[in-house]
Amino acid sequence: MQRCDLSGDITSYLKKIQTKDPSTYSTIKSQWEAAQKDGATAADVEFYTDSTAHCSSLESSGSQVGTATYKLAVNFVFQFKDQASAEKGYKSDSIFGFSAASLKSSQVPVAEGATTGLGPNSIVLTIAITSQTFYVAVWQNKQFMVILGILNIDAATDKNAALAENKRIG
Repeated sequence: MQRCDLSGDITSYLKKIQTKDPSTYSTIKSQWEAAQKDGATAADVEFYTDSTAHCSSLESSGSQVGTATYKLAVNFVFQFKDQASAEKGYKSDSIFGFSAASLKSSQVPVAEGATTGLGPNSIVLTIAITSQTFYVAVWQNKQFMVILGILNIDAATDKNAALAENKRIG
């Protein structure tokens, strides 16, 4: 897996997609502004794929993420002004379209809390649909909230990636 050039802090990410993918830019910019109103002070966006060509295609069409049939990891990490704001973000707000409530209502079995290994404020959804597999984890640890989406990689590797990231926060 290689890190895509799109990766970086939220400001640089938005600059990189502004002209190449105006639709995704508008959506992400609005969502980032909403997160800031809820106490987010910083964010980092990371994209990893299995090839330079796949990284390039993400630059021009962020909406392609959900239809990827190749290996892909998308990670948003939000830092909030304090732990209480991050907890609120996890428990009641939708950050970038993801929330514990939306994952629970997806009609797909989820793991929550201690069973995820990511802490009490965590939820993980894993599903395979035809030629794709999805691993989506949303969790809060200290003043951070994390959204991790991994496509088309085995479940054990997906979970290990989430656990390793959570350990870096802790």
